[in-house]
Amino acid sequence: MSGKDDLERLRNDVSKATIQIIKLCGERFSLARKIGEIKAQRRMPVEDSKTEANLKQEVLQKCRSYGVDTKFALDLLDLLLDESKRVQRNVMEGGKNDR
Repeated sequence: MSGKDDLERLRNDVSKATIQIIKLCGERFSLARKIGEIKAQRRMPVEDSKTEANLKQEVLQKCRSYGVDTKFALDLLDLLLDESKRVQRNVMEGGKNDR
Protein backbone atom coordinates (compact mmCIF):
# COMPACT_ATOMS: atom_id res chain seq x y z
CA MET A 1 0.00 0.00 0.00
CA SER A 2 1.33 3.43 -0.85
CA GLY A 3 1.72 6.30 1.57
CA LYS A 4 -1.25 8.03 -0.04
CA ASP A 5 -3.43 4.97 0.51
CA ASP A 6 -2.28 4.74 4.12
CA LEU A 7 -3.08 8.41 4.67
CA GLU A 8 -6.53 8.04 3.14
CA ARG A 9 -7.26 4.95 5.25
CA LEU A 10 -6.11 6.71 8.42
CA ARG A 11 -8.22 9.77 7.62
CA ASN A 12 -11.20 7.49 7.08
CA ASP A 13 -10.54 5.82 10.44
CA VAL A 14 -10.33 9.23 12.12
CA SER A 15 -13.67 10.20 10.56
CA LYS A 16 -15.27 6.99 11.80
CA ALA A 17 -13.86 7.53 15.31
CA THR A 18 -15.16 11.11 15.32
CA ILE A 19 -18.65 9.97 14.33
CA GLN A 20 -18.55 7.36 17.12
CA ILE A 21 -17.63 10.09 19.61
CA ILE A 22 -20.60 12.19 18.45
CA LYS A 23 -22.89 9.15 18.69
CA LEU A 24 -21.67 8.47 22.24
CA CYS A 25 -22.26 12.11 23.16
CA GLY A 26 -25.83 11.76 21.93
CA GLU A 27 -26.26 8.66 24.09
CA ARG A 28 -24.71 10.46 27.06
CA PHE A 29 -27.06 13.44 26.70
CA SER A 30 -30.06 11.13 26.37
CA LEU A 31 -29.03 9.61 29.70
CA ALA A 32 -28.63 13.11 31.14
CA ARG A 33 -32.22 13.88 30.11
CA LYS A 34 -33.43 10.78 31.95
CA ILE A 35 -31.37 11.74 35.00
CA GLY A 36 -32.90 15.23 34.82
CA GLU A 37 -36.39 13.71 34.83
CA ILE A 38 -35.60 11.66 37.94
CA LYS A 39 -34.00 14.63 39.68
CA ALA A 40 -37.05 16.76 38.85
CA GLN A 41 -39.41 14.14 40.32
CA ARG A 42 -37.30 13.87 43.46
CA ARG A 43 -36.65 17.62 43.67
CA MET A 44 -32.90 17.02 43.62
CA PRO A 45 -30.32 19.61 42.55
CA VAL A 46 -28.58 19.31 39.18
CA GLU A 47 -25.14 19.60 40.75
CA ASP A 48 -23.67 16.49 42.39
CA SER A 49 -20.09 17.24 43.32
CA LYS A 50 -19.41 13.77 44.73
CA THR A 51 -20.49 12.05 41.50
CA GLU A 52 -18.46 14.52 39.44
CA ALA A 53 -15.36 13.99 41.60
CA ASN A 54 -15.67 10.21 41.30
CA LEU A 55 -16.02 10.46 37.52
CA LYS A 56 -13.03 12.79 37.36
CA GLN A 57 -10.89 10.25 39.20
CA GLU A 58 -12.06 7.47 36.92
CA VAL A 59 -11.26 9.56 33.84
CA LEU A 60 -7.78 10.33 35.18
CA GLN A 61 -7.13 6.63 35.74
CA LYS A 62 -8.30 5.76 32.23
CA CYS A 63 -6.05 8.46 30.76
CA ARG A 64 -3.03 6.54 31.92
CA SER A 65 -4.19 3.25 30.43
CA TYR A 66 -5.38 4.81 27.13
CA GLY A 67 -2.47 7.21 26.70
CA VAL A 68 -4.65 10.33 26.71
CA ASP A 69 -3.32 13.65 27.96
CA THR A 70 -4.93 14.40 31.31
CA LYS A 71 -5.47 18.12 30.63
CA PHE A 72 -7.27 17.29 27.40
CA ALA A 73 -9.40 14.64 29.12
CA LEU A 74 -10.36 16.96 31.97
CA ASP A 75 -11.22 19.75 29.52
CA LEU A 76 -13.40 17.31 27.60
CA LEU A 77 -15.00 16.09 30.82
CA ASP A 78 -15.79 19.68 31.78
CA LEU A 79 -17.52 20.18 28.42
CA LEU A 80 -19.51 16.98 28.84
CA LEU A 81 -20.52 17.82 32.41
CA ASP A 82 -21.52 21.38 31.50
CA GLU A 83 -23.70 20.16 28.63
CA SER A 84 -25.23 17.40 30.77
CA LYS A 85 -26.12 19.94 33.45
CA ARG A 86 -27.61 22.25 30.83
CA VAL A 87 -29.72 19.37 29.50
CA GLN A 88 -30.84 18.44 33.02
CA ARG A 89 -31.74 22.03 33.86
CA ASN A 90 -33.76 22.26 30.67
CA VAL A 91 -35.65 19.06 31.55
CA MET A 92 -36.27 20.28 35.08
CA GLU A 93 -37.69 23.53 33.69
CA GLY A 94 -40.08 21.61 31.44
CA GLY A 95 -38.20 21.47 28.13
CA LYS A 96 -37.89 17.69 27.84
CA ASN A 97 -37.21 17.65 24.10
CA ASP A 98 -34.17 19.92 24.13
CA ARG A 99 -31.37 18.72 21.88
